[in-house]
Amino acid sequence: MSFIAGLLPIYTFEHVGDLYCARSLVDGTLILPVEEDEDNENGFVLVHWQGDEARATQVQGVFLASVAVARYAEIHSVPIAAGTKNEYAHMAQHFRFKTGASLAMGEPDTERTLIEVLSNASRELGKETVRAIVGAALGKMV
Repeated sequence: MSFIAGLLPIYTFEHVGDLYCARSLVDGTLILPVEEDEDNENGFVLVHWQGDEARATQVQGVFLASVAVARYAEIHSVPIAAGTKNEYAHMAQHFRFKTGASLAMGEPDTERTLIEVLSNASRELGKETVRAIVGAALGKMV
């Protein structure tokens, strides 16, 4: 349970009675551990969809964790995806300006971005061409 609850900012920790649970910050879904006999332990969890006890499903935790990890990776790749990087950086700066706090996922790594651009350009244009372009650009700066 602590693994899923630790997938911030998608999930968070929550106590329900004496149970240690995970709550989705996306839709309010509550995930509770299922008590199992040691001899028959399969790692099941009880999922209350959107927190609604009437809509509950018992599933193996590994299946829920697989979906949660995929979503976590997807969310954390948003700041580095080419189409969204600039907008994310702008909104992260705007959030920091308005609140004084930083987003949980941080801002895009501009050094990593430069390395990715140069790497992609080297594959497309060839290393010598990229060296010549960068050399010419740096020569103009000096």
